[in-house]
Amino acid sequence: MQRSDVKRLETVERRSREIAEEFGLSTTDVMFEIVSSQQMLEGMAYRFPTNFSHWTFGRDYERQRTIYEHTGGGLPYEVVWNFEVPRAFLMESNPFALNALVIAHVWGHVDFFLESRYLQRGRAFSDIAGEARSAAERFRGYEERYGKENMEKFIDAAMSIEWHQHPDPFFEEPDEEEMRERLIQRERAMLERTRDIHSQFKKPETKAEIREIEKRLKRLSRKTPPGPVYDLLWYITRKSPLPLEPWQQDVLSVVRSQARALSPNRKTKMLNEGWATYWHVRIMRRLFEEGILDAKEHGIFSDFHAKVTRPLRRDFNWYAIGPALYEYVRERWDRGQFGLEFEECGDSAKRAYWDTKVGKGREKIFELRSFYTDRMAIEHFFDADFIRRNDLYLYTETVDPQNGDIVDVIAEKDPETIRRMLKHAFVHYGTPVIRVEDGNHNQRSELYLVHEFDGFELDPAYRDRTLENIHELWGRAVHLETVIQGKRTLCTYNGRSVSTDTGSSADGLMEL
Repeated sequence: MQRSDVKRLETVERRSREIAEEFGLSTTDVMFEIVSSQQMLEGMAYRFPTNFSHWTFGRDYERQRTIYEHTGGGLPYEVVWNFEVPRAFLMESNPFALNALVIAHVWGHVDFFLESRYLQRGRAFSDIAGEARSAAERFRGYEERYGKENMEKFIDAAMSIEWHQHPDPFFEEPDEEEMRERLIQRERAMLERTRDIHSQFKKPETKAEIREIEKRLKRLSRKTPPGPVYDLLWYITRKSPLPLEPWQQDVLSVVRSQARALSPNRKTKMLNEGWATYWHVRIMRRLFEEGILDAKEHGIFSDFHAKVTRPLRRDFNWYAIGPALYEYVRERWDRGQFGLEFEECGDSAKRAYWDTKVGKGREKIFELRSFYTDRMAIEHFFDADFIRRNDLYLYTETVDPQNGDIVDVIAEKDPETIRRMLKHAFVHYGTPVIRVEDGNHNQRSELYLVHEFDGFELDPAYRDRTLENIHELWGRAVHLETVIQGKRTLCTYNGRSVSTDTGSSADGLMEL
């Protein structure tokens, strides 16, 4: 890249930030770096500019490198991190217009980082980049002392459950004894209420109910954990009966911290990428109008933008669906297509031309950016009209009997079915909800986990391999209560193999 191009990029950076602020976007200083394709590959594969070594990172790097060297594709146009000072990579081999697009795109991301309540949570881990650099050095020392194979195996086990966090991203696991005391106080309050309240409006508990409360009190006094725990790494780090050595606790802590910092990005990927794409179009339009970029560069920009936002029938294109959602919501709220009167209108023609000219669209999309996750957005805005407009149907490949060509055909078009499947996919990005129910099962320090079944069964290979990995961290038998073919089933890994014990139905929990 020539010096003159760097100077022009500095102009683009300065003016695009000013334009973003004129549009009402929040900005802060950003560290833009011009990097090689290898650095871009490393940043993408290793999650951070510098991170600890693991074979999965190396696998991803080699896969993307092979694609890039043989096809010229497979690289992202930009990588940006939600650090205290956001950091973004611009690839030196990109055309100038593409790097200008990337800078405009980054300002959309930065506003999202600063204003989304979920990405603000990610920014709370402000030194995650420094921690990653420090961990890389410590982990190399662990490899030398304890062997690379042992390190790889242990990191494997930790990363297999890194996304099993509490469903509420703002939840902090309380101290176990604090949780125990809180639950005991609640049960005691219920017990005292049965003795003190005598009223015609309150039917007293039966003796059987009182005995049940007393039974729960007795169990709470010794149960670990006293209440459900969803953050598996948090619980295992503190309670593993192995016991874990300091270097192992360090590994678990680092893996957990990185996953917690990145989790908000996973929950808002569609909205985040959609927001950045929505605004880069408007910022670039102004740059062309002001003559900062020329007509030839407009053609290059248009070509790359079209490639990024092209509809994909058998995949979910964040860069297409995300900005389309903001456009759709802005149009509806500008025309007043919301509220009880609109929702209760059964006249399809009247609904189609409904326009109160209320002009609430801009306000609504900024609210959408600040307070929604992808799942929430799908729940509230992926109605039948939006699904139809964007062809969000489920497609499958088939062979055309006339000419033998492979063609796409619609396999599912019911909006409710599609919305239900998308909501499930976007709740935890395919990570099932698992909780720790008992850390001393059978009074032998065995780990009892419960899969909160939501209609989708676990993949058997994934389930069994993960049980083995958890056993690596726990050191005793690991049990998982789940559903297989509609039956409540207990899967157990004892250090040698996985066995299953099937109950009578999927209703209720198995007896602990």
